[in-house]
Amino acid sequence: MVRESALSSSQSATRVVWTLTLCTSLSLLGDSTLYAVLPSYHPAVGIGVVQVGWLLSMNRLVRPPLNMLSGWLSQRIGPRTPYIVGLTVGALSTIGYSLCRGFWPLLAMRALWGVAWALLAVSAYGLMLDVTAETTRGRLAGIYTSISYFGGSVGAMLGGFLVDALGFSRAMLILGALSTLAGLFALTLPRAHRRPARPGAAEAGLAWGPRLRSWGRAMRHLDVRLWLVLALSFAHRFLFAGVFYSTFGLYLQQTLGETLRLGTAVIGVASLTGTLLFLRNVVSVLVGPTLGYLSDVLGDRTRVLILGEVLGMAALACLALDGALWVTGVGVLLAAMAYGIVPPMLVSWMGDLTRTGERGAIVCGYQTIGDVGSCLGPLVAYALAAAWGLPAAYGLSAALCALTVPLILIVRSRAAGRPTLAVADPGVHGA
Repeated sequence: MVRESALSSSQSATRVVWTLTLCTSLSLLGDSTLYAVLPSYHPAVGIGVVQVGWLLSMNRLVRPPLNMLSGWLSQRIGPRTPYIVGLTVGALSTIGYSLCRGFWPLLAMRALWGVAWALLAVSAYGLMLDVTAETTRGRLAGIYTSISYFGGSVGAMLGGFLVDALGFSRAMLILGALSTLAGLFALTLPRAHRRPARPGAAEAGLAWGPRLRSWGRAMRHLDVRLWLVLALSFAHRFLFAGVFYSTFGLYLQQTLGETLRLGTAVIGVASLTGTLLFLRNVVSVLVGPTLGYLSDVLGDRTRVLILGEVLGMAALACLALDGALWVTGVGVLLAAMAYGIVPPMLVSWMGDLTRTGERGAIVCGYQTIGDVGSCLGPLVAYALAAAWGLPAAYGLSAALCALTVPLILIVRSRAAGRPTLAVADPGVHGA
C-alpha cells in the first residue's frame, strides 16, 4: 500500500511537471523570438541598435519587486491562479508586439511581459518543488527547466523563419495565438491544498513593511549553500540569458553578414540565429533530465553543477576567439550543455535545502536575483560590444564563469556534514 501510494504520488508529480513544462514553453514563444530577431531586424520595427538592449532588458527590470507580490499571491490564493493569470498576460503582450512600432510602445509591451513572467515563474517553481521529492527532484527539475525553455528555442527558430517570411507583425500575431493555448492547458492543473491561515495572517499579508522585514531576516539567516545558489543564479543568468542569448544574433551578423550561403540556399541571419538557438536547446533537453537523474543517484548536486560551470566557461571562451564557424558551433554546443545542467541543479539544490511549504522567500530571492542578472547582461554586453567588441565581452564573461568553480568547492567544503534542510520562511508558504 505504501509503495502504491508513493508510485501514485510520483506519477501525479510527473503529470504536474509536464503540464507546467508545456504551458511555460508556449508562453515563451514571443519573448524568445525577440531575442532571435531584434538584434538584426531592429530597423524594421523603428528602433536603433542601442535601444535593442533596453527592450531585451525591460521585462527583467520590472520583475524584481513583482516577484515578491507573486509569492504573496501564491500564499494567499494558491499558486495555480497566479500562474494562469501570468500565462494570459504573457499572451496579450506577445499579441501586442504585432500591433506596436517604435521604441516606447514596444517597451511597454516588454514591461507587460515582465509582469507576466513574475507571476508565472515564481508560481511554477513553487508548484514544481512542492510536488517533487529529493529522490526525483533532479530529473523532474531537469525536465521542467530544460524542456520548458525548449519552447523558447522553438519560438526562436519558428519566429525567425516567420519574421523572414511574413514580417514582424504577422509572425508575432501567430505566436500570440499559440501562447493563448497555454492558459487553456493550465486549467487542467490541480488545485493545491492550502495550509490553514494563522491568526492575523490576512492583516499581516497586507502589511508590506513587516513582511519586507521578515523576509529580510529570513534572507540574513540563510545557509551558506543557499547564498551560493543565489550567487550562481545571478552569474548564470547574467552570462547566458543576458550576455550570450541577447547578443548572439549580433555576433552572427558581425561574423557572417546579413545572409549565409550554403550551396544554392541562402539563409537569413534571423533564421540562422533562431535555428542555432533551437539546436542549443535540443541539446539542453537531452542533457538536463539525464544529468539531473545522475545527481539524484549520486545524492550530490555539486559534482554535476561544477561540470556545468566548466562547460559554460569553455563555451564563452570559444565565442571569444572570434574564429571559424566550426568554433562558433562548438561554443553553442558547450553553452547548450551548460544551460541544460546549471539551472536544474540550482533549482534542485534549492529544493533539497528548503522545506515543502516554506520556500516563499528563497524562491522569490532566487527568481529576483536571476532577473537582476539577466536584465544587466544585455546592457553590459551591448555597452562592451560598442566599446571593445563582442569577443572582449565574451572573454570577460568566460573569466567570470571560471570563478564559480572554486567558489562551489569552498562552500561545499565548509558546509560538509550539515543537515539537508536549512531554512524556514517566516510567513510565506507555497510560493
